[in-house]
Amino acid sequence: SRWGSRQRSGCGCRARAGSSGVSRMKVVPRRRRDNSDGWYSGKHMPKDTVVGRGLLKRALKVGSLVLEVGGQFKRINLRHRLRFEAPQSIFEGGSAGTSAGARYTKYSVANTLGEAIRLGASQEDFVFHLRRGFLRWLPELRAVKVTQPLPRSEWPPGIRETSYLRPFWLPEDWAHGIKTTCRTPLRVYIAPNAKTYYHREIIEQIVNRQLGGLEGMRAHAFKVLGEGRDWSEEKIKFDPDSRLFACLSKKERACLPKADDLHFCVVSARRASERTGIRGIVNVQSKLLVAGARPRWYVDEGSVKEYRALGLDAVVGGRLTPSRNKALNDAARLGKACVQISDDIIRWSYYRGALQSIRKACGGDSSRMLQRANALAKSADMLIVSPVAAARFLLAKMRAAEGGPKLGGVYPTGNAAMGLLTGTQVSTDGFILGDFFVADASPCRFDESITLKEDYDFT
Repeated sequence: SRWGSRQRSGCGCRARAGSSGVSRMKVVPRRRRDNSDGWYSGKHMPKDTVVGRGLLKRALKVGSLVLEVGGQFKRINLRHRLRFEAPQSIFEGGSAGTSAGARYTKYSVANTLGEAIRLGASQEDFVFHLRRGFLRWLPELRAVKVTQPLPRSEWPPGIRETSYLRPFWLPEDWAHGIKTTCRTPLRVYIAPNAKTYYHREIIEQIVNRQLGGLEGMRAHAFKVLGEGRDWSEEKIKFDPDSRLFACLSKKERACLPKADDLHFCVVSARRASERTGIRGIVNVQSKLLVAGARPRWYVDEGSVKEYRALGLDAVVGGRLTPSRNKALNDAARLGKACVQISDDIIRWSYYRGALQSIRKACGGDSSRMLQRANALAKSADMLIVSPVAAARFLLAKMRAAEGGPKLGGVYPTGNAAMGLLTGTQVSTDGFILGDFFVADASPCRFDESITLKEDYDFT
């Protein structure tokens, strides 16, 4: 009962518990703030704040004020004529209403925007009257739409610039930064009128539209793919291919294929109409494009138009195993090796170093083996390689190996230490994951009656 009382207290209520437990617990509900919607929407009595007074003081200096009108931020000249039409009765009740009513008595006689500010109107007062239809512009509103973010010199105090990339959904006339008053980085979004907000859904309410959305995501995808960047707008960078190919033997380097000898295929389905899927698609496609490949996407029939809308070379492959077989058949027709890739690969990395047999060095002790593998993974030289270089590397090893293997891939784990427990860089008895593999010319195909673990059968 004491533990339960503390839990209740942690949820915003005060609790007092005695030895008898729940029977002596007193719960006091948290009071809701007036502006509990996360922004000043005009639903509640307007207030006069220190930040608001600072913004109006600056407006008097520059001769104009930025106000949000119908979801758009507009710069209005202080000489613009206006008329307030609110009945005094709406300000009755509560200290907030009394204070707002006292200010209204003074500034309601103003004939211009600047005169209303000089007579004591607060920034929230203007929002309040605009939201409720009590402010009339004479003869009609003439203003300039704001198109650029607020300059750094005009940001509110307690915010600094950030190295974080600009969110794709943030309106073009908004700025973004980091709060300096928080122990951990807290992103803050600055409206053209210098008001600050923290949540996308609040900004959507202010601008009166959905931000991002499917069309916004597609537009962002086109933009970053055209610039050779990933979804976060980071520039795609790889270690030089020569560093990876230096790990091949002389015989293997002699078998190194050209990039044009490979048919790059991405197998996907139903991922081009939601954010997580589009982000993964962009990250894979951008890496392939920067590396010089022009991949073909094998997708389900119902989604092919959505994939093509992202600018992808998409064809109908059907379900998973038919798509894999279609990719293999297309590669065979082109006389190329087939590279198959999943649509959510984060990166391709290769570990260089003295990867001696851990099992032999540790005498088969499993706990020591894992510790040694972790230490080895941390000390090894990790290369970030392109998917094209990775595929060429695998095919060179396959073609130089004895026995003529036709399938090459990677160990099915993202944990480097677990991968090193195999003891050798290359083996011929491991399971090859379907997320990334190279298939050389071969009559082998996937069994289309297997719909879940199809890569087990192919391996």
